[in-house]
Amino acid sequence: MHDEIAVAELARTAGSLGWTALIEDSGADVAVLSAEGRALYVSPTLNWWAVASPSQAVGKTLHDLFPAEMADERLELVRRVSATQRVLVLYGIWKGVRTRTVLRPLPPAQPGELPRVLAVCRGYHNVDRELMPANADQAEAKHVDHGRLGVLTPRELEILSMIARGMTTATIAKELFRSRKTIEAHRLSIGAKLGARNRVELARIALEAGLLQGQPGSGSHQTGRRYERAKRASGMDFSED
Repeated sequence: MHDEIAVAELARTAGSLGWTALIEDSGADVAVLSAEGRALYVSPTLNWWAVASPSQAVGKTLHDLFPAEMADERLELVRRVSATQRVLVLYGIWKGVRTRTVLRPLPPAQPGELPRVLAVCRGYHNVDRELMPANADQAEAKHVDHGRLGVLTPRELEILSMIARGMTTATIAKELFRSRKTIEAHRLSIGAKLGARNRVELARIALEAGLLQGQPGSGSHQTGRRYERAKRASGMDFSED
C-alpha cells in the first residue's frame, strides 16, 4: 500500500488533527505495519525505530529493518497484537537508549484482510511503569542494541548500573564480594571505554540506557535521588569514593 493511502486511512480512523499531532508533535517514531511485519507507513523522521531512513523503510519488512533476532521477536509481537486486538507496550534498548514502543491494533485496509498495527516508539530516561494504556500487555525485549554500551562486559554493565545508583566503590565491592581494587579497575575500564570523565557522566549514560529499569525502587523519585547522589560525586576521578 502506498504511504499516502495509509495516511489518509489513518486520518479517517483517528481524526486528522490527532494524526497530525501524533506524527509531528509527539517526538515519537510512528509506523503502520501489516500483520506480517511490512512497513506500510513511517513518519518523516526516525530516531528510535529501525535502521533505515523513512524514505527507504516503506515497503520493507521487519527483517529488512532490524537485525535478525530483533526482527523475529518484533514480528512475533506484531502478529500477536494483530491476532488478539490487544494493545502491547514493548520496552527495549536501541542504540544504547531505552525505548518504549506501544503497539495498537488498527482496522484492516480491506474486508477480509488481517488487522494492521500502529507502532509508536520513543526513547526515554525514566518512565513510570504504572503510566500504561488501559488493559495493555507488557513485554521486555530479549534482543536489544546496547549501542556504545556494547563494548562493556556483563560485569562492567552491572557495575555501571550500580555507579548510577549512587553506590560507592566500597559498597559495590561488598555487594559483589570483590576487592575495592578490582572494582576500581573495572570502573577505570568503563570510563576509558565510554569516554566518561567522571561519575556523573557515567550515571547519565546508564540512565539513558535504562540500566536502572527493574531495580528495586527505580521509579522516577528514587532514580532522581540516586542520580543526585552520583552527581555529587562529580569531579572525583574513577578511583575515589
